[in-house]
Amino acid sequence: MKKIHLLTLSLGGLALLTFASCSPRLKSKAVTMTAQDSVAYSFGVLNSEAFQRVVSSIPGDSLSREQILAGFSDAFLQRKGKISSSQARSIFETYASSLQQKEQAKRTAEADSLLAKNRQREGVKVTESGLQYRVLKATLDARPTPQDTVVVNYVGRLLDGKEFDSSYKRGEPAVFPLSQVIAGWTEGICLMTKGSKYEFLIPAGLAYGDRGAGGVIPPGAPLLFEVELIDIKPHQEAPSLEETKSTSPTSAKSTPTKKGRAKRKK
Repeated sequence: MKKIHLLTLSLGGLALLTFASCSPRLKSKAVTMTAQDSVAYSFGVLNSEAFQRVVSSIPGDSLSREQILAGFSDAFLQRKGKISSSQARSIFETYASSLQQKEQAKRTAEADSLLAKNRQREGVKVTESGLQYRVLKATLDARPTPQDTVVVNYVGRLLDGKEFDSSYKRGEPAVFPLSQVIAGWTEGICLMTKGSKYEFLIPAGLAYGDRGAGGVIPPGAPLLFEVELIDIKPHQEAPSLEETKSTSPTSAKSTPTKKGRAKRKK
């Protein structure tokens, strides 16, 4: 759904441009038009088409175009209308918010149904967090920790089958620090062993939640991944201050060159 403020700006921005061609109070007159009149009339026709596209894009049930144009006309001509500007904004924001809530409830119900159906598939296991996974290829090798970096090949899809990301298509594996990915990935990859291949169904709460991502992943969308764990790069702790001092080349106790000179004197 389009953001409410963008929608209202679109309507407001077109208001000045479309009044002449849209207002029911203005009637066409069968008069000879000058060249300048023709330009003005054409301008109205073209912008009327744009305005109609904006009106048709308003979400929810169809709204009365007659009432849209009546409110538009009163506001444009600065007449006292049935509803003030501040009231109109509040009414429309409430309307848009209710539609968003209905859409979110619908998406959540659909996602819950699909998650419940998937967990009944043979071989699917479910963790306490709700992450669903299935082992496609098992190995007996090391497992990564949440602090490690991993090298993986993967493909990500929405539940309708639409692919939104793939390292295979890019032609090279991806490298991810597990501390910097979505929670479902961190948990899921840590279940894998090097060389294994898993399928994950990640609930929205362990992915991008109600915000979605980049216009590609809708709000509230569970994500389906196939992941192959190619390699593990263990996390290396940064040396402490004391360790840094003890191994510093400026330390007389540990400087290799000084030890070498002492041996040559013997």
